[in-house]
Amino acid sequence: MSDLLRYKDIIFYRTLAGLKSEARRNHLGYLWFVLEPLLSTGVLYFAMSHLTGQRGAVAVFTILLGMLVWQWFEGSVMLSADSLTNKFHIHQQVPLPKYLFPLVDIGTNTIRFAFAFSIVLAACLFFGSGPSLTLLWLPLVLGLQLALITGLSLVVSISVTLLPDLRVLLQSGFRMLFFVSGIFFTAERVPAHLLPYFHANPVTVLIESYRAIILNHRAPDLALLGQTALTATAFLVLGAFIQTYFDKRLLKLTNV
Repeated sequence: MSDLLRYKDIIFYRTLAGLKSEARRNHLGYLWFVLEPLLSTGVLYFAMSHLTGQRGAVAVFTILLGMLVWQWFEGSVMLSADSLTNKFHIHQQVPLPKYLFPLVDIGTNTIRFAFAFSIVLAACLFFGSGPSLTLLWLPLVLGLQLALITGLSLVVSISVTLLPDLRVLLQSGFRMLFFVSGIFFTAERVPAHLLPYFHANPVTVLIESYRAIILNHRAPDLALLGQTALTATAFLVLGAFIQTYFDKRLLKLTNV
């Protein structure tokens, strides 16, 4: 924690620099932060509305929230997978802690998510029944997702650097997880005997929690959030251990 506070300015300014650099590469700049999930939602909505017959604003926002949550999760972890390899020339010149680089990528993608999420949240409240006290649960769910992303990213950034083939497995795993995380459907469509397996996925619990708070104006399932909190804590502890163990050894162990 003391090291993290020491390097907080580096994380902050590198995050902003990465965000500006990404925006400059596209003609529409920051608008892509919103357009990207909207386009994905449009494709899924078109497909699912014809398959299930569910149409209207609620169906759109159900998918859109799922897409935003998923893109924050997957995007951050996949960026972190390459964060050390892409900046390996810096490691050879400056002895910075390795965890700084995935944290910068997480910060950049989190700001993207926050920009899009704020607009979608405002639209949900405007077209829905307005704000309610259940929105007070949002910081808890957002914090849990950030903790899960950070813990998993700390593990992945070192693992993929040591074993590059793991990146292919990670992509395949995310591709499979996309279809079973409830992004374009809700728990009501899952058979009762499969619900325990469905809710064993922490991303599913987070998506359902956002929908409960924003669309249904009810508190999330605290038991399931507790389960997710344990998973996030386990990844944070494991990630901290791996980062500490390999911080000084990584240059010697890799041929990047």
